[in-house]
Amino acid sequence: MKNIDFLPDIYRQQGELRRARIWWGAVVVIFGTAIGLAAGVQFWLRHNIQRQLDELEPQFVQAQQQSRELSNLNAQILKAGRSAGLFTFLEDPWPRTQVLAELVRPLPKSVQLTRVQIGEEEVLRAAQATGSARRRSRHEEDEGPKLSPVEQDLAQLRTDAERRQTFVDLEGQTQDVTELHAYVAEIGRSALFASAQIRSLEVTPGNTLPVQTKFTVRANVRPGYAVSGGGPSAPPASMRTEATPASGQRMARGGGER
Repeated sequence: MKNIDFLPDIYRQQGELRRARIWWGAVVVIFGTAIGLAAGVQFWLRHNIQRQLDELEPQFVQAQQQSRELSNLNAQILKAGRSAGLFTFLEDPWPRTQVLAELVRPLPKSVQLTRVQIGEEEVLRAAQATGSARRRSRHEEDEGPKLSPVEQDLAQLRTDAERRQTFVDLEGQTQDVTELHAYVAEIGRSALFASAQIRSLEVTPGNTLPVQTKFTVRANVRPGYAVSGGGPSAPPASMRTEATPASGQRMARGGGER
């Protein structure tokens, strides 16, 4: 059997409209609740963040103040370091008393010194001078006007010092050439000397015994702390002495012939 609907269409449309209104109302309530919850969460987050900012503001102000104090201290340390570098350089070279003490300490009884001379000589070669000039030019280009007067003076003093080599010339006589070679080798191993070399040996003419041998020795003083690559350190074995016993004996015989 078929159901016969005698109601007009307007009644069915009104029912559908009521159901649609119910759905619309539910959707509005759902969206309204979601928007309200989101607004509440945002308000809570904003309040929480503001509270954290208020708590961190004194620490931020303190950190800014400490950063300014640190910058001022770094500037003072930099200025003091420049002056200290200049003062340290002005204390170079090594005290003459210390150099003489290093020469006398290993001196054997058979070796007698008659003359000790401390001097300086120019050691900068043409190629080294060109390279140094280029390095200084690049350094000046990089630094520009940033160098303070103290730094400029220190750079000039270091440049001048790197061109000079401090040396000690020894003259004397000995009865035992072997002990002389051992003495020169000991000087070469000293922390204050870069190298030591016997420059001449000459047997004193005559028939007196024991035989006296005159000698001259040159010892190069190691640069001080303020010069590039300076400071005392154990020198390489090749720099400790440039004279061998065999060559010394040959020089001694040659001196006797003259």
